[in-house]
Amino acid sequence: MERDQPETKDLLRVAAEAMKRDILPNLAADKHLDALMILSILSAAERDLADAGGLDERQRERLQSILPSGGGVAELCAGIRDGQFDDPADYRALHGCLLEDVRDRLTLVNPKYLATADKDAPER
Repeated sequence: MERDQPETKDLLRVAAEAMKRDILPNLAADKHLDALMILSILSAAERDLADAGGLDERQRERLQSILPSGGGVAELCAGIRDGQFDDPADYRALHGCLLEDVRDRLTLVNPKYLATADKDAPER
């Protein structure tokens, strides 16, 4: 069945635009932080909807690359506790996987922070 229009992500975008354009400028100064928090949440929800479960799939793929017997986060934690990643090569693979996962999550939750962190990071 075809979805009704507008889609939820479009509604979130319209709500955020109305908040920025019409509501925020008319709020008392002590309410601006609350409004900015709401705008941030609306934007994160819009990005999450656009991702459509992709984050979970990407995490599953990353975990498959470092967990030879498969599994999810619980198995990863058990492997860390059991010393499965103590070897330097395994540790580097784990580090890369976790770093990629954090970057992936930040892309959805707070892409501006990630862009700023990348800009300010020292070159390696």
